Amino acid sequence: MGKVKVAAFVVGAAATKSGISISLAETKSGQFIRIGLSESAQKKFFGGALNPQTDALEIILDNEPRNVHLMGLKLSDVSDADAIGITPGIRGSISLKVLPWRKVAAGKRPATSLTVVNQQAGKLVSVRLPEWAQPEPLKIGQGRSIMD
Repeated sequence: MGKVKVAAFVVGAAATKSGISISLAETKSGQFIRIGLSESAQKKFFGGALNPQTDALEIILDNEPRNVHLMGLKLSDVSDADAIGITPGIRGSISLKVLPWRKVAAGKRPATSLTVVNQQAGKLVSVRLPEWAQPEPLKIGQGRSIMD
């Protein structure tokens, strides 16, 4: 029989949350997705707290079947065409509110912490999306021509 080495539990050694969350909310005018970043997540992934007057974020999604579970958040200037403005929140947090990129069943989805998959310090962070937020994957025959 093999031996299993057991380590003592150290307070604070457990996996910490990324500080990036996603939720779905409803208003009278329809549904929207809220993506939130805590102040510590801003410092960790973008090098400091983001300024709503000068900074914005670009959301990068892919509908290729192997990548639908990923979302990139790229730091951009507020004047960039693809940039989405950020809204300040409590305790230094920020949020983005966007229309859903896929059909989602009626009802709210509570905030879910997202797992960080990859990052480029100060520029881009990639996170894993929950199933309800993943874009619809392309099916055979959709999108690019087979001749390309």
